[in-house]
Amino acid sequence: KRGVVQRGNYTAPVSLMNVPPQSCFSLEGEDRDVGFIPIYQSMNSNNNQTKQTGQDSCDGDGVIQDIDAWASLWEYSFSALAARGKSKHTVGYQKMEQSHDGPIDHPLLAVDSSSRIISTNLQEKQKARVLETLFETLSAPAAYIAPSAMLSSFANGRQTSLVVDVGHTGSRVTPVVDGYLLHSGSCKSGRGGMWLGDVQQRVLEGCWKINGTDGVVNKWNGWKGAPPCQQDGVTPRYILHSNIEKIKASQLEQLKKSPFHSIAVHEVMYEMMSSTSLQSFGIGTDTTSTPFVGYGSADDNNDVTMEDKNDDDVEVEDDGPSYVLPDGTKIDLAQQAGKDLSRLPQLLLSKDLPSLAQPQTSDANGYASNMLPLHKLVHRSLSQILDADLRKELASNIILTGSASLFPGLDKTLSIELGKVLPASYKHKVISSKSTVENRYGAWIGGSILSSLGSFQQLWLSKKEYEENGAVLGLQRFNNN
Repeated sequence: KRGVVQRGNYTAPVSLMNVPPQSCFSLEGEDRDVGFIPIYQSMNSNNNQTKQTGQDSCDGDGVIQDIDAWASLWEYSFSALAARGKSKHTVGYQKMEQSHDGPIDHPLLAVDSSSRIISTNLQEKQKARVLETLFETLSAPAAYIAPSAMLSSFANGRQTSLVVDVGHTGSRVTPVVDGYLLHSGSCKSGRGGMWLGDVQQRVLEGCWKINGTDGVVNKWNGWKGAPPCQQDGVTPRYILHSNIEKIKASQLEQLKKSPFHSIAVHEVMYEMMSSTSLQSFGIGTDTTSTPFVGYGSADDNNDVTMEDKNDDDVEVEDDGPSYVLPDGTKIDLAQQAGKDLSRLPQLLLSKDLPSLAQPQTSDANGYASNMLPLHKLVHRSLSQILDADLRKELASNIILTGSASLFPGLDKTLSIELGKVLPASYKHKVISSKSTVENRYGAWIGGSILSSLGSFQQLWLSKKEYEENGAVLGLQRFNNN
């Protein structure tokens, strides 16, 4: 049984499978909602307020919003890994005495996952806060902050590469040259795992954006009848737990409006889009047709209201392909909407956006602001590199990484699409590990490789250097741009 590490008012971790403890709902002397503090700024894009205001989900990506909550996760990790236990290698983990206080015996390497799009002042401010936490709160003997793109490149055995990171909050393309990031060639798109989950949820609930506003539309939705989750929405796993009866109705309403609920729903959506039932269809090489085209449209071709579909006209195919949500809701994959859900990862490369998630603005080429497909994002990044020889070298070393890049066939389809937009003289090559662990945790693997190099040991920022010079020396040493 794992222990729970507390730091101030924070408790880590909180499971998405169970109802949160009572301490999360209120604090003494405070009148507030559910006490969940998003650690990263991008987590705010999961709540309902951000969806209503239309805030760009890739703004502030990777920016630590609450440093105390961030440090709480470090504390929990140290406890789970027995990082402060000096005798774990001699007497074993189970017999050693647990200690939550005291210094760490080894240096700490922190991964900087912030987008290169954010301002330099914000990056330096975040690094200074991270160094302060590592040295003064966690008592690290030495520390180093490395960008995730550089570590992902090292994990694939390359010092120069074009890293295409398809993550939760979006897709990011970063040129890495001899271990340094080229800020001028960094690009970002909002197409990522969270956006795919949002599109998937809107299809299941029959709710989408029309002219920038949310609404339930009684027009064609791809289902034979009402959408499967239209009445109650997508139900997260914690709602199904037996402990849900122990909390008050008012607390449950607060919980449903919190980031915890949104993250729990997105976890269910991630399970669905990554399941073998949907992945067996593959992405395919045909990206000319966009899934979910015409949903909610009032065109004559798609002017089919749900009221026109009587129950007698609905064909039920019990033997067809299907997917079952945690609450028992059955998703028929044989219907048009189900077929489009099976092609959901294709949206990462499709030219057009689905009609149910159209943005309010677009560029001169008709692409949504910050919503370029992957191959166009790579093309934009390479076009911003002035050196022609360097562009060719980067094109031949395109590294595809990130948890949202694990869809079968994504690397092959990306390579085909790049062949259509890049010059014929460019011998492009997409490198993607076949191992799920290596693809998802490339930055951590690269960090272990970097920290084990003998030449890297002199780059650590020691605690003595930090006490004498502050964070200024660290900012100069960690400047990888």
